[in-house]
Amino acid sequence: MDIDGPLKIGVVEPSAQGNYELHINFTDDFKAADLAAQGERFRSYLGELHAALQQGGVDGRDAQGVMLVQQICEQLRPHIEAGEIALGETLVIEVQRTPGVNLADLLN
Repeated sequence: MDIDGPLKIGVVEPSAQGNYELHINFTDDFKAADLAAQGERFRSYLGELHAALQQGGVDGRDAQGVMLVQQICEQLRPHIEAGEIALGETLVIEVQRTPGVNLADLLN
């Protein structure tokens, strides 16, 4: 499922421990916006993720991927709104591998 938003997310294959890395970058349009517009756009994006899950627009693996992105975005939101994140840098998040779930499939 594609939800157009301020993030570009890439997946790095599992490490020796079997964990994945998510590499998160912000779109150029999002980085170019002023702080108030960034906060508004990020809140809107969270709303779109929530609506996709609540309205049944996603299921199975897509739903797991959307939930993962939603959880990450909920943690980032206050820092985005406060201007505390360097939007030009790549955020790297390590995700513990879940048996039977291929994270690359969730985000592709």
